[in-house]
Amino acid sequence: MPRFILTDRRILLLGLTLVFILVVTRWLLPIAVGIRWVADAGYWFLLLLVVMFGRALWPLITMVWRTKTFGRFEIGVSLIVVLIVAMWTAHEKPGYKILADELMLSGTAMGLHYERIAACPTRVTDVNGPFQILERAVDKRPFAYPFLLATVHDLTGYRPANAFYLNMVLAVVLLGLVYLLGWQVTGNRWAGVAGVMFLSGLPLLAQQATGGGFELLNLVLLTAFALLLTGYLRNSSAGRLEALVFGTLLLASTRYESALFLFPAAAAALIGWARAGRVSFSWPLQLSPIFLVPLLLQNRLFSGNAQAWQLGDKPGTNTPFAVYYLPDNLGHALAFFFDFGGYLANSPVVAGVGLLALPFLFLFILRVVRAPRHASDADVAWAIVAISMLAITTLYLLYFWGQFDDPIISRLSLPVHLLMVLALYIAGRGWDKHVWAWKATALLALGGLLFHGLPVMARQAYRTDYGPGMEMKAREEFLASLVDKNVLFIDRDSFFWILHKIPATPVQQAQARREGLAYHLRNHSFQEMFIYQRVMLDEQTGQPAVVREDELGAEFELEIVFERRIRTLQFARISRITAIMSGDRVDHRPVRFVKPLAERHSPAELDKNRTLYLENWIKQLP
Repeated sequence: MPRFILTDRRILLLGLTLVFILVVTRWLLPIAVGIRWVADAGYWFLLLLVVMFGRALWPLITMVWRTKTFGRFEIGVSLIVVLIVAMWTAHEKPGYKILADELMLSGTAMGLHYERIAACPTRVTDVNGPFQILERAVDKRPFAYPFLLATVHDLTGYRPANAFYLNMVLAVVLLGLVYLLGWQVTGNRWAGVAGVMFLSGLPLLAQQATGGGFELLNLVLLTAFALLLTGYLRNSSAGRLEALVFGTLLLASTRYESALFLFPAAAAALIGWARAGRVSFSWPLQLSPIFLVPLLLQNRLFSGNAQAWQLGDKPGTNTPFAVYYLPDNLGHALAFFFDFGGYLANSPVVAGVGLLALPFLFLFILRVVRAPRHASDADVAWAIVAISMLAITTLYLLYFWGQFDDPIISRLSLPVHLLMVLALYIAGRGWDKHVWAWKATALLALGGLLFHGLPVMARQAYRTDYGPGMEMKAREEFLASLVDKNVLFIDRDSFFWILHKIPATPVQQAQARREGLAYHLRNHSFQEMFIYQRVMLDEQTGQPAVVREDELGAEFELEIVFERRIRTLQFARISRITAIMSGDRVDHRPVRFVKPLAERHSPAELDKNRTLYLENWIKQLP
């Protein structure tokens, strides 16, 4: 590294700031205080980060708009992109697809929208009139997507479905950036079209584009990261570095593992300064380490917490990452990429072309690494981007739950699919004089869409094979049939009802607070009390049995009001609570009629009684 970089006072101050922040957030600050601070200040940090990113990005957008030739070809591509997303939404019904990740993200967005607190509501009520959040918990997932969703709520009003519409818009942006990426790497517009067509035939992307997860935002920022890094190394100005740094910080605030892209961004900054022979630095960059504070504090939720890592979901595992997971995960990855049964949201065409292009990508990286001084700025940039994405792929394959053919985990393969498209672009850079080659590639991708992608999306076998998703569909169906929303739901996935502003509580909490439930049943607090339960059938006798985790106990009397088959031998059941035994007393579901008051009270007495009742009401909540 050149001496002028190491001795620059601004760089030394930046390094000292990073070390100070790391020491304070990781060791000095108590974890309880840090998490509470994240909840209170997380929104404002994200707001400032987005403002700083927009401030740095806007001059670059206007410059590209003036210098690049955007004409009828780009208008045609834009129409194709919108048509593709419309096609996805025609086959994929908008809704929550991956549980409970998407519910937690939407819950955090609700907290940001209503209270500017970066935490997911766990207890809510509307007894006092307005919707109120009584208790909340900080989620382990970063806040960038909830912040963006909360902003949509701010602009259009709160609706749970905003999460799905936001991802549809992000899908359009992603495909547009993939087109620009192909044009940037190869210099050929048809390369961008080919990349767009390949991704259009990936059912997994269609699934995420109509869901409520953060995968689309992660892909958008990952593609933007590649474009910004290349733009910076081609012209190492302070403004371009600002856009790269703040864009990467936003990417790091989207998914856990995306924080690793901070290292290649830092490497690109050093390489850019070394190749330019000067340090291009601006005052906003001096503030950039501050935005790591929420990430570092929130990451402490994983420290020594097996529940946060969800190790219990895979019996026999005791460490999140290990080399011995690699062989098994590779087998699951190949099973996912080349499945033709339709029960996985994959695209063998993308996988086949991508795996054929990967050796060319490795050779390209090797050539740049062996002679970096002889490589062009663009080649160095693409090599850094490719190495970064390969590192993320390796991390997934070393993850204890990194089986791509698992319906919950298959979404982790999306950055790998983007890597395959990048490998295709790199491998085809010599086709600049053979436009027909890229046109043929785009035609091949179209064939993959027509002969595999569309039939798989139309069958929806991968959706119906995912039990939690079908359970969520049953909840949505019952919610749509409710006329009066003044109800209480007991459900292990209580977040679904909370997001729709319906009071809800988990089953274990309801069991522990049986007397409180009896109080509310007796006092007409809710029009109805319902419980959602999973029911399994004995294949020998055909007798139904409620799953143990959903069993309320003999003290509750239930009346079945809704039942749907989820998959073979499994049903979703919703029952009305008609009576609760509390001690020697049995409280029945009240009959709906009105009796005349035996005595009159003054307005002051009524207000006093109402206040006392409200205080006791809240204390009795389950």
